[in-house]
Parts: sequence; C-alpha cells; structure tokens
Amino acid sequence: MPEVADFAISLGPDDPQTHYTAAVLLEKTFVPEDQARSLAEYEKAAALSPNNYLLWLELGRARERIGDQIGAESALRKALELAPNYSRVQWTLGNVLLRQGKMDEGFAEIRRAVAVDTAYTNAAAGTAWLLLDGDMAAVRAAIGDSTRLNAALAALLAEQKRFDESFEIWSSLPADEKPTILKDLGNVLQTRMFEAKKYRYSRTITGQIGLSDNPASLISNGGFEIALKMQNPGVFEWQIGTGTNPRIGQTDGQKYSGTYSLLVSFGNGGREFRTISQILAVKPGESYGLAFFYRSDVKTGAVFKWEIANAVDGKTLSATAPLSNNTEWVGIRTNFTGPQDSDGVIIRLVRENCETSACSVTGNLWFDDFGLELK
Repeated sequence: MPEVADFAISLGPDDPQTHYTAAVLLEKTFVPEDQARSLAEYEKAAALSPNNYLLWLELGRARERIGDQIGAESALRKALELAPNYSRVQWTLGNVLLRQGKMDEGFAEIRRAVAVDTAYTNAAAGTAWLLLDGDMAAVRAAIGDSTRLNAALAALLAEQKRFDESFEIWSSLPADEKPTILKDLGNVLQTRMFEAKKYRYSRTITGQIGLSDNPASLISNGGFEIALKMQNPGVFEWQIGTGTNPRIGQTDGQKYSGTYSLLVSFGNGGREFRTISQILAVKPGESYGLAFFYRSDVKTGAVFKWEIANAVDGKTLSATAPLSNNTEWVGIRTNFTGPQDSDGVIIRLVRENCETSACSVTGNLWFDDFGLELK
C-alpha cells in the first residue's frame, strides 16, 4: 500500500487529488508510520487546494483521529467557512466541539446538521442523551423540539425501558405525520414496545403508522377479507404455522358474510396440524367476549377448540366448547378477563386427544367473522 501511495505521488506531486489518494491509502494500513505520513498527505492536499472544503473536512477528521482536537477544529472551521450549509461539515464539527466540552457551540452545529439532513436525527438524539445523562429537558434544549427529534427520543426512551414516557411523547406528535415521515421511527418504536410485551402501546402505534388493516378493531382481519400473509405477517396479524398440511387459506366457497372465510382442510386424512393464532391487545382486569362463526365436517376422534391465553406466559385463560360437526354456520362465544400482569392475549386454534399414531383427521373446518368486544 505505501508503494502504491508513493507511485501515485510521483505521478502528480502538485495535484491535490494525488496527495488525497495517497493519504487514504496510507491510512488503511494502520501502521503508525503510515498514519503519520497519511496526515502529512492530507495537509499537502488541503494546502494545494485551499478552497476545497472536502479536503479540509478530511484533514479535520484525520487530525481528530490522532487526538489533535484543536487542529481538527481549525480545519473543520475552514471547511465550514467554505461550505456553511453542508450538513456533514456541521455534524463533524459539532461532534469535535462536544468532545472538547464546548457543549453550546457543539450542539448548535448538531442542530444545524439535523435541520439540513434528517438522517442525523437518531444519532443527534442518542448523542445528547448520553452527554446529558438522559435529562429530557436538557436534551430538548440542546437539540431542539422538532417532531422528528421527539420521535427519535420516544424510540430512545423505549430502548431505555421508559415505556410510559416514550408513548406519551409519541402520542403528542402530529397524527398526520405518523404514517408518512415518522413511519420508520414509529416502526422501530412499535417493535421495541412489542418485544417488551407492551402490547397496547405497540398495537396503537401499529395502527397509527398504517400497518394495521383496521386500527379501531380489536382483532385484525377478523372476517378474512384481506389476504393472509403466510410469510412475515405483522405482529398483530394472523400467524399461520409452517408446513403444507392441513391446507390453510381463504376461500370463497363457503362464507358466513362478506366474500371469504378461512378454510382449514385436512383432506383425506393425516395427523399433521398447523397452528393459527393472533395476539390481541387488551386491558388488564377487563372482561371481554370472543365470538366467531364456524362450520365443520371433520371426522376424527380429536377435539378442536379455540383458546385464549396470556400472551406473556402462554397460560390458558378461557376456551370455547369443542367444535362439533355442523353443515350450517354456527356462532360460538367464550368470555375471559384480561390478565392482571399483561395487556396482551393470544387466541389460538388447538387440537386435543390426538397423541396416538392412530389419530387421523379428515374433512374441513371453516371460520369467519371473529370479533372481540369489551363487556
């Protein structure tokens, strides 16, 4: 690598780009002697082209890497003088100033960088959070009170497990911006909430950013009118177990209402079983009723029913009566109370009494119009 750098310099000793290229090549060796030479080449490049802000920017970064904070600031201020509205210069200078303890000047440049390029938003929030020890008032004073920055702070608070504060900030943001410019940040936030088992917060955000088919409904796609996602469904959408048997999907051959219902077809017999489930956000301690319609022509010694379980620990809270054979659509219902230690439940189709090798299932199950109501 040094040989290549020397050759490049020999071809254009007065060309700033040649010295810049040599500097980059030498820097990549990580050899102490080459690092010193690399800095010298950055210096030569900037001296040969004093009005090129990019060369001053790279010189400033090179000086900072060797711990020359004063020299780095000087070069970066020259870059800023030449390109006062370039966000990368503002961001780099701001961070150099912060590392020198020049908080007011540093955060002023950080704010300018974020105003020009929102890609710096999350990093700005994280930097302020760390330097100001999570003091929300100080963080806002340092980096501003814009919608994007508040969204980034909401995500950061969730990462710190301060979920109530996080959701409070998110709730204060403009509703019309949540499914548009805030959608990516909202998706990060709802994922963190879901992983922390804060299901109501996660479900609300999911709806607000447009990732729910009907945010007002407690059940997603309860009538199966929207195509099921067999791969990578949303966290509050129907989850279909992997495999090919039984066949599971929408059908327009039988339906209680609308255009489609859900068909579970076991064909001419088999022991395979695939789960069907959905996580629902509920209020702890509140009473709910789960209702749906079904048809069945299955032949088996097994028992099928739907369970409601705590989404945190999987413990069963309630279950429907066993599904019986019916040539007509039949309504069925079960009531349950939201668990005190969780704001999420999971509804799931279960099969019982099918442990032996002799167990087999033939025929079909159809489901439609799932609904959950707060009693």
